[in-house]
Amino acid sequence: MLLPLLCVTAMGNPTELRLASLFTDSMVLQRETSVPVWGWAAPGSEVRVRASWSDAASVTRADASGRWSVRIDTPGAGGPHELVVGSEREIRLRDVLVGEVWLCSGQSNMEWKLRPGELGGVMNAAEEIAAATYPKLRHFDVENRASLQPEERCIGAWQPCTPQTAGEFSAVAYFFARELVRELDVPVGVINASWSGTRIEAWLDEGTTRGIPELAADFAQLEALRVSHRDGALDPQVSSVLHNGMLAPLAPFAVRGFLWYQGEANRARHVLYRTMQPAFVERLRASFEGPATQPFYFVQIAPYAYEDDEGETGAMRDAQRRCLTQPDTGMAVTMDIGDPADIHPTNKQEVGRRLALWALAKTYGRADVVHSGPLYREHSLEGSQVRVHFDSLGPGLIEGGDHITGFEVAGEDRRFRRASARIDGDSVLVWSSEVTRPVAVRYGFAAASQPILFNKSWLPAAAFRTDDWPCP
Repeated sequence: MLLPLLCVTAMGNPTELRLASLFTDSMVLQRETSVPVWGWAAPGSEVRVRASWSDAASVTRADASGRWSVRIDTPGAGGPHELVVGSEREIRLRDVLVGEVWLCSGQSNMEWKLRPGELGGVMNAAEEIAAATYPKLRHFDVENRASLQPEERCIGAWQPCTPQTAGEFSAVAYFFARELVRELDVPVGVINASWSGTRIEAWLDEGTTRGIPELAADFAQLEALRVSHRDGALDPQVSSVLHNGMLAPLAPFAVRGFLWYQGEANRARHVLYRTMQPAFVERLRASFEGPATQPFYFVQIAPYAYEDDEGETGAMRDAQRRCLTQPDTGMAVTMDIGDPADIHPTNKQEVGRRLALWALAKTYGRADVVHSGPLYREHSLEGSQVRVHFDSLGPGLIEGGDHITGFEVAGEDRRFRRASARIDGDSVLVWSSEVTRPVAVRYGFAAASQPILFNKSWLPAAAFRTDDWPCP
């Protein structure tokens, strides 16, 4: 397991016993695994860590820089427990739960809070907040910070879910966790590290940035800022600075998996996104501990009428879909629950639920859970028609209205025309009277498109294209 490069400058007094930022009262630890616990103390001093569920203590010594780390084995889901860390003095963490931990990240649609106001406001917000009494659900919000170097600590606190606290939670993270608490009846902790409007480049670590040739200019910008010592008011779009300030302080905390809602800010770089997201996933999996290969579940961006769109939005959605070829990934589709007039649709309940369906089916083994809408698999030409085949049909295909919309076809001239479509068994036939020899198909490609093809579990088909032509 790789550890992030650590920056010692923010340590404060190196002789004082301190814990990493995630280790506080009311925290959630990943169940039934060996979790790392780490912090700082006087160099060479002995540190003992004991959990209330075990008589055994883990003992180590702080290294020359004052850093120490131990592992403790966690039991099955439950609590509350205590965690006692001792050196020259003792730190006692109370109300510690053991259950499922998920790291949630992205831009504004992940940052979006339950309560109304700036960066917040979900459908039926008042009712949702009033009903938010879930003692087993905990939320840790990482304060926004950009940094030129990987940091050791961040600002944040674990909050038990009550009507008094839930309004400040990430809405998507909350609705995801609520579904897991209801279905699994175990504690669930969600760590929210997100920042509005940010590109995926800012969340990549420096090593990943250096390894992608197309990001050479991004890396040069990062290096130039370091030379000029401009760490005071950093642009959060600079490559690696959010990894440094908001993700590095969390690693190598043990998590079950990751949630990601981002992409709107990367529409102009949609081709490169097919490289960047998988590289980001691999880095997360290398940095954070957890059982087996941690799943990565993400959201395909919703319909929105961008003024400057020339096909980038549809191409971005398709780039996200193609990232599903990476093992242990899943995509929640939002084609039917977006708002073309608002880039922040308020139905975060369904976004969280659809992410939870992936987790329940693929992470927690619920074979009876239909977790995805139709996903493009392949197509075949039948004269002037195209037959489109799908995976994740569930109980079968269904139209959400009078007729299927959102399909386009193109011939050799690469000019796409609006197409008619009908369900034919487990596939869809697509055609246009203006295209006699179709060679490519697109679905849900327009920026504000809200097509209505579902499976019979009412999960929508993902937007896709079969071509790889430049936009527009």
